[in-house]
Amino acid sequence: MADSTDDYNFQSSEISLAPLIEDCNLLGSLLDDCLKSEVGTELFNKVERVRALAQCAAQLANKHDGGASRMLSQRMADELMNMSLDEAMPLTRALGHYLGLTSIAELHHRLRRARNEGKNPKSCDEVFERLITEGVHPDDLYHEVTHQTVEIVLTAHPTQVNRRTLQYKHSKIAALLQQHDRPDLTAEERDAVLQDLVREITALWQTDELRRERPTPIDEARGGLHVVEQSLWAAVPSFLRRLSAALKKHTGRELPLNATPIRFGSWMGGDRDGNPNVTAKTTHHVVALSRWMAADLYLREVDVLRFELSMSNCSDTVWQMATDIMEDNRAREDTQDAAAQKLHMFTHPKDSEPSKLPDGACLGWCLHAVTMPA
Repeated sequence: MADSTDDYNFQSSEISLAPLIEDCNLLGSLLDDCLKSEVGTELFNKVERVRALAQCAAQLANKHDGGASRMLSQRMADELMNMSLDEAMPLTRALGHYLGLTSIAELHHRLRRARNEGKNPKSCDEVFERLITEGVHPDDLYHEVTHQTVEIVLTAHPTQVNRRTLQYKHSKIAALLQQHDRPDLTAEERDAVLQDLVREITALWQTDELRRERPTPIDEARGGLHVVEQSLWAAVPSFLRRLSAALKKHTGRELPLNATPIRFGSWMGGDRDGNPNVTAKTTHHVVALSRWMAADLYLREVDVLRFELSMSNCSDTVWQMATDIMEDNRAREDTQDAAAQKLHMFTHPKDSEPSKLPDGACLGWCLHAVTMPA
């Protein structure tokens, strides 16, 4: 969990921005090719002219040439005001995609730089080392870390503009950029990565960025659960493993297995706050949806463990634990089956009555038993 506000110091000569510039140029050129094909050369030239005017105005302003900067800014404003709506819409979309792809490249460069440097001044390892150097006792550090609780409350924001489809495509482009950095790629593999980038950027342009229908509270909850599935489910365990490793390095003890320094709450489907569409039925639906997703995520992990834990032998303790679990599950299933059978007999009494004699029974004996006086 790091603050990224000071990740870039553009005045520092120690940070090379060449890889970032290369990624921006790569994504920008692929988007250029897409625009030429999708909107035509004439409109693409207008997009390029507006971008050039904006860049030149910004550069002149940075060099304290305010007069020339204002002149170019006014020229750009005139260019935009003279456009028709049919031209302004794709131009606005194109500029938005340029900024989005640049943000993807910047985030990728920040992660790449952190890996190359090997040390992150905001990592748990560095923070714990600094605390111990400043006089904090390892036992006190261990106690505070293992007893801290951070609760993150998830809520569904209706102001979230980006659709889940676009978020997925942005993640795919970031993964392809990471793959493109691999130095061991062959020429064919690198061309395949570039073709994948072309497809993703083309699909990105052809995807509507905005929701055309107002999302329901359940739709908003699905968006929040998407964050859990795509980000938090993998990110939180990864962070806790790094926290445990740093704790063991500086205190000699790992994070306890039952420690939960990060907890989650949720307002999704329950935050009424004057919203008449959030009813008890909505809350019940969202809770059921959340439970279903949790069960599905755990089932995926169990399925992976089935192949990872392929050992055929185990200790007596583990075997006894597994036996107890199987017996508990068997007893629980028997109890549930008995309860279901009783419920069925109560709700369908006719179905529980026998429709024929058991095999080997004598009809005469049964009639005699029924008519025989007590």
